[in-house]
Amino acid sequence: MNAKQRRAAPLSADERRKSIVSAVIPLLLEQGAAVTTKQMADAAGVAEGTIFGVFDDKAALVYEAVRSSLDPAPVQAALSHIHVGAPIDVQMAEAARILLERYETVIALFSVLRSFPGPHEASHASGPPDFVVEANTAINQSLTHMFEMHRPFLRIEPSKAAVAFRSLVFASRHSALTGHDRLSVQDIVAVLTAGIMEPVSV
Repeated sequence: MNAKQRRAAPLSADERRKSIVSAVIPLLLEQGAAVTTKQMADAAGVAEGTIFGVFDDKAALVYEAVRSSLDPAPVQAALSHIHVGAPIDVQMAEAARILLERYETVIALFSVLRSFPGPHEASHASGPPDFVVEANTAINQSLTHMFEMHRPFLRIEPSKAAVAFRSLVFASRHSALTGHDRLSVQDIVAVLTAGIMEPVSV
């Protein structure tokens, strides 16, 4: 059998879903809710009918894109590559950059999802879905491990330091809280390592 006669094994339904979502996420970030299923199909290299053979509708695909963007594994992997011998302020700065890059993507996709009223709204009425809680727990564990290495220099438990750090990182990009006064990565690190008050002379 020559190369032309050989065919690649067909993707499983799960693999097809992941392939489509991976191809569509950059399109959603660029064009938002205005993107068409034809454009999605072109980006994924499939027929438009394939989209609806895998997802119930456009909203279901966007919802799956949000789920995918919340996968904690890439963030955990990036955090694990921060140099363990670096000072805590250097580690926090790098961790903040990693979290902020993910945050921008997640917020943008959630904004697109809000353009599609549907069953996903009712399912979130009683709180965040399980995959959001699980993702947050996993990332907090990775941050706790980072702070654990500096336990002797912490005033609070590493797990609480992780929550304080992540809360400040996310709040720094929440437009309703910050307006035009966003905290930079350097500001975030400075606040957590030195506070906001200058030493008071007695």
